[in-house]
Amino acid sequence: MPPKRPTEAIPMLSSKDLFGGEKEIRIVHRDQIYCLRITRENKLILTK
Repeated sequence: MPPKRPTEAIPMLSSKDLFGGEKEIRIVHRDQIYCLRITRENKLILTK
């Protein structure tokens, strides 16, 4: 198992920057498309 990185070394992105005012974005990972959306309760849901 690889050694763990310190928390401050893990990149952090703002959802505001990711979504850019939208409620849904698409993420491509290994040729698969995922949908990340913000719910009415302001929570995040990731679906395939």
